[in-house]
Amino acid sequence: MAPDAWRLAVREVVARRWRANHSGRGLMKMKVLLVIDHLGLGGAQRQIVELACGLARRRHTVEIFNYFPQHDFFLHRVREHGIAVHGYRKGGGFSIGVVTALSSLLRSGRFDLVISFLNNPNLYAEIASLTTHGARLVVSERCSHHDDRFVFAADGRRLLHVVSDHVVTNSQTHAAWLRKKWWLRPKVSCIYNGLDLEAMAPVYSGAPGRSNLRLLAVGRICPQKNPMKLIAALRYFNRRHGYVPEVSWAGKRDTSRSGRHYAAQVDDLLASSPEISGRWHWLGEQSDMRSLMQRHDALIHPSLYEGLPNAVCEALAAGLPVLISNVCDHPLLVVEGERGFLFDPSDPLSIAMSIERAAALDADSWLTLSRNARKYAETQLGADKMVERYESLFINLTAQARRSSEGNA
Repeated sequence: MAPDAWRLAVREVVARRWRANHSGRGLMKMKVLLVIDHLGLGGAQRQIVELACGLARRRHTVEIFNYFPQHDFFLHRVREHGIAVHGYRKGGGFSIGVVTALSSLLRSGRFDLVISFLNNPNLYAEIASLTTHGARLVVSERCSHHDDRFVFAADGRRLLHVVSDHVVTNSQTHAAWLRKKWWLRPKVSCIYNGLDLEAMAPVYSGAPGRSNLRLLAVGRICPQKNPMKLIAALRYFNRRHGYVPEVSWAGKRDTSRSGRHYAAQVDDLLASSPEISGRWHWLGEQSDMRSLMQRHDALIHPSLYEGLPNAVCEALAAGLPVLISNVCDHPLLVVEGERGFLFDPSDPLSIAMSIERAAALDADSWLTLSRNARKYAETQLGADKMVERYESLFINLTAQARRSSEGNA
C-alpha cells in the first residue's frame, strides 16, 4: 500500500474511533473556516464548495472567506447549507487588506481549523495565521510543480508552509514531489477530488462506430492543455482513415496577451485544415457538465501536465472512456486499456493511435470501459469519500492540538 494510503487509512480509523467515543457529548463538532479567492466557476472552487457542504452535512460549523465576492456562481449552494460567507473586495496585486480582514476573522471566529485552497489564498492564510493562535492550518496545493513559472519564487512561497500544520495535494505525483522538500516531508498527503456521483450518473450507450465518434475536450485554450498537438493528431488520423471524429472543446480563452497570441495560433492551424475545422466546435465555458458528457462518447485530454483534472474525474463518473496524456496521475486514473487509453502528449501520432483504438472498439468492449470508469469513480472519487478523508485529517490535527494544550496546562 502506498504511504498516502496508509496515512489516510490510519486517520480514518482514528476519526471513526473519535466520533464513536465522543458522539452525543457535543465534541464531534468543529468550527472550520475555508479560504478561497472566490466562489465563481473553477475546479478548485467547485471542490472547496463540495468540502464545505459535506462538512456542514456532518454537523460541523462551516464558514468561508473569499476576496473576490463579485464572482459568486456557487454562493447560492453554500447558503442553502447555512454556511456563512465573509467577502472582502480586493483590488489588484498583493493586498494587505486581505491579510488584515482574514486575521480579524481568525481572532474573532475562534475556529478549530482553517483550510485554504490555491497558492494565493494559501499565502494569505499563512501570513494571517502568524498573527493569531489556536486554529490548526491546512493548505492545499491544487496544481503541478511543472506550472511553477519562477522556480525560486515558488520555493520561497513554499517556505511559508512551515507555519502550516499540514499540506494537502490532489495528486500523488505532486505530493511525492513536495516530500522532497525537507521542511515539508512529514506533513504532506494527497486527497483526491470528490464529485456528486448522483449528479454525474452515467447513461450507458453502445459503441459509437468508427465514423460517429464524438470526442469532448475540456480546459482553457492554452499551451498546457495542448490543443495544437490534438489538431496535428487529427490530421494524422484523417490521412490514415479518410475521416475526422467530431471534437468539441469546452473552456474559456485566456485573455492575457500571451493567451490571445496562442489562441490565434490555434485558430490559424484550424483554418489551414478545413477537414478538421468543419468537425471542431468551440463551446466556450460550460457549467452543466453532466449534459455535456452525455452528448459525447469519450473525453480526450491531451494536457502536458496537471494536478488532478476535474474534467477527467467527471468523465469517469459519467461512464465515459478517457483518452489521456501519460503524465502525472493520469495513468493511475485511467490505467491503459481499463478505463481508456494513454498517449504521449508531445507525439501527434501517439494521440491519433489512441483515437484509433477507441474508434475500433466493439459494443461489449466499449461498455466494459464505461462501466470500469464509473466503478472507479464510485470507489475513489465520491464527494463523501473526499469529505471523510478531510474530516479524518482535521480530527487528527485538532486532537493533537488539544493533547498539546492539555500537556502544557
